[in-house]
Amino acid sequence: MTTAVRSMLDSYPADPGGLNRDALAACIEACVTCSQTCTACADACLAEDTVAELTKCIRTNMDCADVCAATAAVLSRRTGYDATVTRAVLQACAAICKACADECDGHAEMHEHCRVCAEACRRCERACNTLLASLG
Repeated sequence: MTTAVRSMLDSYPADPGGLNRDALAACIEACVTCSQTCTACADACLAEDTVAELTKCIRTNMDCADVCAATAAVLSRRTGYDATVTRAVLQACAAICKACADECDGHAEMHEHCRVCAEACRRCERACNTLLASLG
């Protein structure tokens, strides 16, 4: 199945800087999904009766959502590609996704939204690490 992300990458008039298009598309999609999921999880945490116990989770969700959105944007811009910047952004995204997944895992038994969020974060972390590995 061709996604809009992949269609855009395929229509790009220049080489994507030596990046594997499949891994690049998967990473952009994982980042966008993770950003949305973390935003929704933070909002769901705010609606919980135990919101005071979820302060760190909410903060981590919001940080992860922002970093994932920024990573998707940087990866989507191919003109003037800089492998050093790409590597740094991917490392940061993988790190915050791991931290967010770990935090959400701590609440997953009581809050389904945290379980769903942890899964999205782990998928994004893997996608970032896969793309990082392809950079060499």
